[in-house]
Amino acid sequence: MIGSLHSLLEWTEDTAAEEIAAADALVCRAPPLPAPGTCIVLVPADESEATLRAAVRLKPFALALMGCRSGADVQRLDVLLSVAEAIEGVAPGTTRILAWTDGILPAPFDDAGFDGKSARLSGLVWDWRALARLLGASRCRNDDGAWTHAFASARTATLMSAKVAGVPVYEVAEGGSDFAADCRRARADGFDGRVAVAAGQLAIINQAFASPP
Repeated sequence: MIGSLHSLLEWTEDTAAEEIAAADALVCRAPPLPAPGTCIVLVPADESEATLRAAVRLKPFALALMGCRSGADVQRLDVLLSVAEAIEGVAPGTTRILAWTDGILPAPFDDAGFDGKSARLSGLVWDWRALARLLGASRCRNDDGAWTHAFASARTATLMSAKVAGVPVYEVAEGGSDFAADCRRARADGFDGRVAVAAGQLAIINQAFASPP
């Protein structure tokens, strides 16, 4: 079950085998998958049918829909995956979906939200970097370490949307001098795990999310 995942590592060609083993799941951008096991493939909203078929054929743990903003985006990918699974002879509904978002989302209970939109939806991931690029922001936190208003709002929107939809929620981690405390705060806020951007973050994430706050 995806709810048992806590540490998702962004894989690169430089990622060592022992680092891969420490992650609950690997996040990669395209097939072929970097290693056997739990892999999540990032796909843009305009991904081609051929690429989706290739991804489905490899039976990844999930596809992460980049730039996701609403339940309709998930529904569209659901339909495309149903076609791809049928063509590739994969059991229908096998391929899960993670909604990878910058946090600019409809209200959680809005008709455009994620609740009830797809049985494939297995979680939301908040990527603060995508929001920073959109805003052209040079910082995402105040001097006291708290998220600035725009980032705090987007983070909360993602968290609430996931909880209303009844699926796990993750956030992309930052670095920082007190990363362990930051992970504990994320767990206490209700997040189910974090996406590590460096292998050295994995053990800290796993420890912080090993038990309820």
